[in-house]
Amino acid sequence: MSAQTPIGGSAELLRVTDLVKHFRSPRAARRRGQAIVHALCSASFSVGPAETLGIVGESGSGKTTLLRTILGLQQPTSGQVLFLGQDVSQRKGATARALQQEISVVFQDPYTSLDPRMTVADLLAEPMRIHRLPVDGARARTLLDQVRLPATSLRKFPHEFSGGQRQRIAIARALALNPKLIVLDEPVSALDVSVQAEVLTLLKELQRERQVSYLFVAHDLAVVADISHRVGVMYGGQLVELGPTKQVIGEPAHPYTRELLAAVPVPDPRIERAKPRMLQRRWPTETDGLPPCPHGDAL
Repeated sequence: MSAQTPIGGSAELLRVTDLVKHFRSPRAARRRGQAIVHALCSASFSVGPAETLGIVGESGSGKTTLLRTILGLQQPTSGQVLFLGQDVSQRKGATARALQQEISVVFQDPYTSLDPRMTVADLLAEPMRIHRLPVDGARARTLLDQVRLPATSLRKFPHEFSGGQRQRIAIARALALNPKLIVLDEPVSALDVSVQAEVLTLLKELQRERQVSYLFVAHDLAVVADISHRVGVMYGGQLVELGPTKQVIGEPAHPYTRELLAAVPVPDPRIERAKPRMLQRRWPTETDGLPPCPHGDAL
């Protein structure tokens, strides 16, 4: 597992400070005394220019809630998300539209994130039409060339491509507006291992060429470590560890990080059998080194 070297400056592009998101439990859960779900508790981190921050954690750890709050799709209970120094939650109208040009998203499943009724040319032109920008055929061909697809792809529909090719189209669409930050939500988890490596290599090359930043979210620590300059580990709604990739992988400080590392498959069966088993648990306790959320239960 290896991470690339950061190539950006030191100025912050994205700053997340003490981000908290609570949800009301369903009625049945409230009758059992579980009134509030602490989906996200005191998450704090930053992303710099041309930097990749990887966020890793199991299902239910709070990764999706974190992304939706950063993208402004839901309001935080408390805390702040600043993009280029401006509060995301306070952006309305024209300023919100400007934010959408500066932050793009690549989703997990390339089979459902592309409209099957649209050609590739229409898919790449759609962001420009939404933001009332000139639709340029030459621009679409350049985007396809950057993701290593031929210009003849423009006339085809998504069902005519493999999963890896569809994800390349999704990446090209995310690049259409020249964003400063791309949020990648499990972008390779639906792909074969060999195709995963190709897409990760492509993302690294695009970052070097375009100086774009990535917020890369996944449940596979090996994948996150391969592409990220820094890694954050989420567990139970909290960011339990954050640091340079080599430090987090080589000297993990939190027990849960060590468990994630132990879960990475090793091709030697003797080493695999000697690994410690993952703890079977539904939710963290104080004995796991994770205190309860200190921000109260009031919504």
